[in-house]
Parts: sequence; structure tokens; C-alpha cells
Amino acid sequence: MDAGGERIGVNGAAALLDVTPEKVRRYVQEGRLRAERGAGGDLGLVLGEVLNLARGLEAEAAEEEIFDGEVMGDDPPPTNSRLPAVPFERYERLLQQGQDYKTRLEERSRQIEEVRQERDAARMEIDRLWSEIERLNLVEFQRELQEKTISTLEEEKRRLEEDRSRMVEQHTKLTEEKSALSEDRVRLEAELNALKNRGFWSRLFGG
Repeated sequence: MDAGGERIGVNGAAALLDVTPEKVRRYVQEGRLRAERGAGGDLGLVLGEVLNLARGLEAEAAEEEIFDGEVMGDDPPPTNSRLPAVPFERYERLLQQGQDYKTRLEERSRQIEEVRQERDAARMEIDRLWSEIERLNLVEFQRELQEKTISTLEEEKRRLEEDRSRMVEQHTKLTEEKSALSEDRVRLEAELNALKNRGFWSRLFGG
């Protein structure tokens, strides 16, 4: 271990890594951190190595994150954390907004699917009516029905095009909202990391 490096205890490393002291000892056993026992028998770790591991853990957590309203991770934060609760509440609101976006997008998809099903059902009914008309050989009625059918189909086509345009606009708006939420999430994570570091140094030096 580097003799010139600043030392930190197991509890201090746990606070910096946002894990339990048992997890810190496990990192030592796995070789992810080096430690040596002092005169009193306590484990001492190099602060620089702990900071490097903290950055590595944050990168691993970022790879495991799924933005669908939930965040996957290795361990939950300790229940005795002294960090302020406000950033966590803001982060939860961000996740809830992402979930709301997903719900709205699913609802729009469901509505589009219902319109498609109605269109297919109408086409099947028209085909059935045409077969019946041909069987009865009602030429005049067939002509009138054709005119009405064309008019109805044109009107339905315009309605579907209007619905599609509206759905595209809504999808674009939701995509922009998602992008803004992603930016807010990155900013909040940076604020949270800053609060974690400031909280650690306050506890370490009694500030």
C-alpha cells in the first residue's frame, strides 16, 4: 500500500461508496480495495483507491440503469444515510415522470391499434356487402352504394390521416419531454453526487 496516500477507515469508505461496511470488507476480500491493519487492529484504506472505486461503481450502475420508471442496482442505499432527502425526492419525481411518459405512449399506441381494427372491420363488412350485391345482381343499388362507399371511405381516410398527424405530433412532443427528462436526470445525478461528497467531508471533518 502506498505509504504516502491519505488513509480512511472502513466506515468512512462505506460512506463515500454509499454501501455498508460489510460491503467494503467484501471489496477488500475480492481484491478491489487494498487494506492493512493499524496498530489498533482497524483496517485502513487509501483514500485515492476508494475514490477510484466509487467512480467505477457509478459507471457500473449507469450501465445497469433502465429508464422505464425503475432503476436497477446492486444494493439499496443504507437506511442510516445522513444525506438530505430532497435530492432523492426529486429523483423519484423524475422517475415518475418517465413512467407517466411511458403510460401515455402506451395509451396512444392502444388508440392507434383500435383505429386500425375498426378500419379492418369496416373493410370486411364492405367486402361482404359487395358479395351480397353481386349475388342479387342489383346493379343500380350497387352503383349508389359504390358512391356512398367511396364517400365514406374518403371521409374515413381523412379522419385517419388527421388522427395519424395528431398522434405523430403527440409522439414528437413526448419524445422531447423524454429528452428533457433525461437531461434533468443527468443534472440531478450530478447534484446528488455533489451532495454525497459534501456530506462525506462534513462527517469526516466534523463540518
